[in-house]
Amino acid sequence: MSFIQTIRTKYIGIVIGALVVALIGFLVMDAMQSNVVNIFRGDQTKLADINGKRLGYKEFDDLRNKYEDNLKARNEDNSISEEQRNQAFEQAWNDILNDIIIDQEYEKLGLSFTDKELQDMLTGTYADPMVKQSFSDPNTGIFDPSKVNEYIKSLSQDKTGTERKKWKEFEDAIIQARKIEKYNNLIEKGIYVPTFVAKRIAKESVENASIDYVQVPYSSINDNEVKVSDDEITNYMKKRERIFKATEDLVKIEYVQFNIIPSSADSALSLGVLDTLKNTFISSTNNDDMVANYSEESMKDIYYNTKTLNTPNPLEIISAGVGTVIGPIYNNGSYELIKVIDKKTLPDSVKVSHILIAFTDQRNENEAKASCDSIEQALKSGMDFGQLAAQKSDDQNSANKGGDLGYIPQGAISKEFSDACFFGKVGDTKVVKTNYGWHIIKITEQKDFQPSVKLAVISKALQAGQETIQQAYNKAQEFANQTKDTKTFDETIKKIGKDKRIAERITNSQSLIPGLGNVRELIRWAHEAKVGAVSQVFNFENQCIVANLVSKQIKGTMPEVSSIRQQLENIIKKEKKTQLISEKYKGKSLEEIAAQTQTTVVSADSITYLQGNPQLAYDPKVVGASFNKDLLNKVSQGIEGDQATYFIKVKKHQRCC
Repeated sequence: MSFIQTIRTKYIGIVIGALVVALIGFLVMDAMQSNVVNIFRGDQTKLADINGKRLGYKEFDDLRNKYEDNLKARNEDNSISEEQRNQAFEQAWNDILNDIIIDQEYEKLGLSFTDKELQDMLTGTYADPMVKQSFSDPNTGIFDPSKVNEYIKSLSQDKTGTERKKWKEFEDAIIQARKIEKYNNLIEKGIYVPTFVAKRIAKESVENASIDYVQVPYSSINDNEVKVSDDEITNYMKKRERIFKATEDLVKIEYVQFNIIPSSADSALSLGVLDTLKNTFISSTNNDDMVANYSEESMKDIYYNTKTLNTPNPLEIISAGVGTVIGPIYNNGSYELIKVIDKKTLPDSVKVSHILIAFTDQRNENEAKASCDSIEQALKSGMDFGQLAAQKSDDQNSANKGGDLGYIPQGAISKEFSDACFFGKVGDTKVVKTNYGWHIIKITEQKDFQPSVKLAVISKALQAGQETIQQAYNKAQEFANQTKDTKTFDETIKKIGKDKRIAERITNSQSLIPGLGNVRELIRWAHEAKVGAVSQVFNFENQCIVANLVSKQIKGTMPEVSSIRQQLENIIKKEKKTQLISEKYKGKSLEEIAAQTQTTVVSADSITYLQGNPQLAYDPKVVGASFNKDLLNKVSQGIEGDQATYFIKVKKHQRCC
């Protein structure tokens, strides 16, 4: 039942992030990388407590595996990347999290979902769109509620229970989606703009100001003349407690990377394998088997041209004769032997329209083909393709455009669909079957005909060998052996000439660090270690890492001054410099200030309160002061800007319309 996943995916993340943070009582997400026994010694099957509700490891893992299987089904080789694996993990987690939170909020508010509501969503006038799509008459496109009831009754004959399980999952999904819709409606209806605010916004949108101003750059005062104490940083944070107080535990680390880079010996090994295969590849008549047996990539049934062939030498390959083998060449991290196995002159892109009759749980392949045949007969009798697409096609995205899919490049769609489009002629109408269903395809335009080639490619990824990996690890281990705390960590970095990198505000629930990828083990270590500790060597993909835990900020606390000084020192210096500059030029005219600072008086007109002015785009305090009636024909005190202190004089306020 493909529409089940569509619904669940559609509603992930609807609940506002801030609400989610406020509702989570205690959260643990370590199960992806570690043994549950080590995390929850008292309960070996518990993954997390969410607002007091227990989440078992098996419940989470079952859902994650289901999402991974869905992703695998979309890939030709039935495998998934690490990024897709993380995607499945996060989707499963967010689904469970949203389900628990919405159910609890629903109960608190006294909201309910009745059996009658479910029946209305399945067979009523306003039935769920996915239900309507799956139980509409293939010939008329009209929703038939009786087919829903017939299908539900037929489930009693399901001996395996598979279909009943799918239908229950579908019902649960649309119920949860409706709950979220109700909850969001309550929030949306409770948010409004008071009349006085609306009037103020309307007034501010039609008023503008004109000013003269002088900028005194902060660089006019030496940084050494302005000191910032720890107390000043602490007071700055206290005044902005909501910004700086941690809503969850945070850590800051510094780390050194020892990159694992393939050596010349690794390169020679990859090349050697391909060199020994080249003559066999040239003489082989079974290219599919050669690729299947020796290549790290699967065979692609695609024709390439100079635009779409992603190699260092596309013209050489396009020009080569059938049977020619080029290489080995280095391309995108791999060495490749490339064999030209066919040549054609094909369009670069094709504009097509289609009518899709999809395979569903209520319409099997034969039934879909029968519907497709009836539509094909209607076309032959003279009916308009666009009208039939709008009425009959299950592809809702293109149906409202008469089935138009726009221009499609080679390789962007399934082989069956692509062959019909690129090997046919303009004006052709073709019927093809894909994994999605039966398609009636109309070719409306073909552009830029050019030589195209079909290739067999044997690729061997250039990877670091075990010796190379061990060498990088040994260097990292040698570094780690010389460090025991922050001081020796910094000293050793200087001694070996390595760059030190920083990652901060790392939460205990995240698994990714920008620039490093998935480093969950490192994050777990950072949250468990003591400040100042130096880590063991972490061996991740293509790199070894040694880290130093710089600081920790516990939930509900402010950061230590030392960990945030670099971030706040310049901000506070700007405030202090503005005070000094303001005092220095107090009582002076703009012309006098400009003369003494060797700058000029500048005019800015048509300043609006909501949009500012291009000259003052980064200085909202100046924009606000421009509407201060007390500054009409008067010089202001110094106003803190982004790069300078401003002195302004308001010339006039006026309504722009």
